Amino acid sequence: MMTAGCSESSHIITQHTSRPDGTASSKPYATNNSLTKDDITLTVWEAKGGPDEFIRKAGDSFHELYPNITIEYVNVEVHDAIINLKDKNSTVKRPDLFASPCDKAGELIADDLILPTIDTSFVNTVAMTFARDSVMYGDTMYGYPVSCETYALFYNKKFVKLNDIPSTWEGMIGWSKGFNTLYPGKYGFIFHTDTVYYLAMLMSRDGNKLMNGKDYGLLNESAKYGMDLLGQMKEMLPPNVTDFEYDDYDNLFLNGDAAFIVNGPWFVSKADASGIDYGIVNLPSFESGSNTYSIAGVRVMYVYSKSEHPKEADEFARYLLSEDMQRLRVKMTGTLPAANVDIDEKLDGFVNQLAFSYALPNTPQMARFWEYGITVTKNVYAGKDPDEELKDYVDYLNGTDTLDNESNITDSLDSSTE
Repeated sequence: MMTAGCSESSHIITQHTSRPDGTASSKPYATNNSLTKDDITLTVWEAKGGPDEFIRKAGDSFHELYPNITIEYVNVEVHDAIINLKDKNSTVKRPDLFASPCDKAGELIADDLILPTIDTSFVNTVAMTFARDSVMYGDTMYGYPVSCETYALFYNKKFVKLNDIPSTWEGMIGWSKGFNTLYPGKYGFIFHTDTVYYLAMLMSRDGNKLMNGKDYGLLNESAKYGMDLLGQMKEMLPPNVTDFEYDDYDNLFLNGDAAFIVNGPWFVSKADASGIDYGIVNLPSFESGSNTYSIAGVRVMYVYSKSEHPKEADEFARYLLSEDMQRLRVKMTGTLPAANVDIDEKLDGFVNQLAFSYALPNTPQMARFWEYGITVTKNVYAGKDPDEELKDYVDYLNGTDTLDNESNITDSLDSSTE
């Protein structure tokens, strides 16, 4: 049983539930007799690669409890949900509820796309503290958290033993350069360089957190040091890394061509299917002695504001947070639960990293944060001064960007598969 408590002053894993009195308890799902008795179908948007099968399985179970309600799964990746909802020309069937990262809440609320949570007491009782806080926007709760996530370090046991894993980023750079020389065509270390979601870890020395403070944590010495580390990594990463598609990063590790990769719980099922002998540990620290902080997120199931069956859609979202469904989701997707349930021991690396993680705000400004974050490595590896890149990043967040930056971002978004 675990709770991840992440705040500015405390990053701890405790062995109790998120109830105010701290006592260990569970609240089993109870059926709702006030739902419609008419035959209806609820359309659910979710991603492929595990969540899809989970929704189908959960939908079948829900249908047994409510024989008049059928759950229909439609594939819409979580980062594409808001795009499709805002696109009046989208041909994707409109959902009754959909999955989305918690930091998208501000944008979803601003565009009047989601409804408040009906059973807030269930969330407050069942959800982990970190997950519960993620669905609050001001004093109002939106949606039901269904899984938590952060990233950690996967290692191939064929190439490195647990005790030989570099303990610092500086050590990892040196180790990887040696590995690349020893194994031509292979790479010691790889990570998804095309997103600030991962770049943030390199900028987290001395506990630096992005989107924090008036300069967004991007103009201080810790952020600049992270850009220096990124620059040092250029010669140890694949020469065409800035042209990689999403799967190209993953496949290097899955095919046995990389010793380390930074990835999230969703990668576990891929690693298992590949047959690779791997382990998961928390991220390396910095040579200065400070820990590396990762960005943590919560996947939330939101009820679409234009759903014809909002009460029933809310009920299915609530069902996904029930103890049985949370266990099923962990088993089928490898992700961390949003509720207090047992997890597989192999996920301990993520639990340990959650102790040093932080959540980003769920304000509408986050859209610009992710947009610019796609271009950072490409710009720096193309020769742009890292300090100027960070300044331009802040300008973009403040809305004082240039046309050239906007054009580069648009090109990157068009080519991104994430």
